[in-house]
Amino acid sequence: MFLFNPYRNARQAYSCGSEIIKVNWKTNLNTSPDFGAESTAVIDKEGNIYFGSHSGNFYSLSKAGKIRWVFTTKTKIYSSPVLYFDSVFFAGGDGFLYSLSADNGQLRWKRELSKSLGLSRKQKALSVIRHIPYTFDFNRKKNITYKSWASPNMIGQKILVTGYGKGLYCYNENGALEWEYDLGFPRYQLTGVVIDRSNKIYCTSRKGFIHCLNQNGKLIWEKKIKSKWEPWGNPVFCDQKNTIYFSFSYKEKSGFVYAITTDGNLLWNLKTGAIRGSIAISSNAQILYGCDLDGYLYKIEAASGKVLIKKKITDCPRGLWITPTLDAEENILLSTKDSSNTGRVIKLDPDFNFQWTFKTNKVLSVPVVLSNGDVLFGSWDGCYYSLKTKK
Repeated sequence: MFLFNPYRNARQAYSCGSEIIKVNWKTNLNTSPDFGAESTAVIDKEGNIYFGSHSGNFYSLSKAGKIRWVFTTKTKIYSSPVLYFDSVFFAGGDGFLYSLSADNGQLRWKRELSKSLGLSRKQKALSVIRHIPYTFDFNRKKNITYKSWASPNMIGQKILVTGYGKGLYCYNENGALEWEYDLGFPRYQLTGVVIDRSNKIYCTSRKGFIHCLNQNGKLIWEKKIKSKWEPWGNPVFCDQKNTIYFSFSYKEKSGFVYAITTDGNLLWNLKTGAIRGSIAISSNAQILYGCDLDGYLYKIEAASGKVLIKKKITDCPRGLWITPTLDAEENILLSTKDSSNTGRVIKLDPDFNFQWTFKTNKVLSVPVVLSNGDVLFGSWDGCYYSLKTKK
């Protein structure tokens, strides 16, 4: 599951070592040109690995790195998957929610998220034109209209996913739509949902609002943050403090982190650079970690929003399009883009001292730590890696 649990707090269950021994294996994903995985991998009880790629392919590898099966979609996959018994669920950039057999990758069902919006062909064309101010990437000089960016979350047997159309959808495990909630215009939503311990749902919308819903999709409260400020990072719930952390950014220029109670009361906000990932929470809930597109990593006091450490990690524009994640010993794992074709996976201690660095092509996926200390991640050299570490 994306960021390792329904709370999205980026806490991993295991620790990796303080040095790299070797590359266990390096699996070529057989795409031309080379594509990388932005999707965070999930692991089943047998050690099989599941993740999506910007190639549009969804993969399952064995624990030895052999390709078990590949399922192909129409466009990039940003979504991290959810495993539920013998099914794997993920959202495609094509705007479909997919359910596959975890055993062999066979399609069980897929559902078009925007279908229920009921637009005619003419209305869809007008909608594309209307969205251009919100979907056009001026840096790349192209219109970006991927219809789902976010990773599914689950309450019991219900799958929650965001995407183009009404915005937020709830499906059961058999693919039946349970309910939908209209997040408004712009309709290309960017981030997923977080769930608290009482099963309340929190999500953000591109119109600059935070929404709190019950598990039946009924609005409990909503709060306006900033018009034209967009949420990219998934909201994060802190169960110890009953607080949710949200990030909003204005284009790629500046951002804010907000601490808000489950009742909708603002505790503090912190000005940062533009943030595209989420916030990681220490196990004692005292410290937050985040990073921005200017290449800075932040250590933040959770009670006050005060920045304790701010460290430059990379000089590359958009170099930290990622969420920092914490291993079981509170060390930080982070992946970077250092140029168009170079990047790193790095391990730092809580005071941002480097423990090890692995250089490769740019890396946009969150590194995953296994029970034996191995580290998994995808690189834009078109390969998936397993690193052996030791203490």
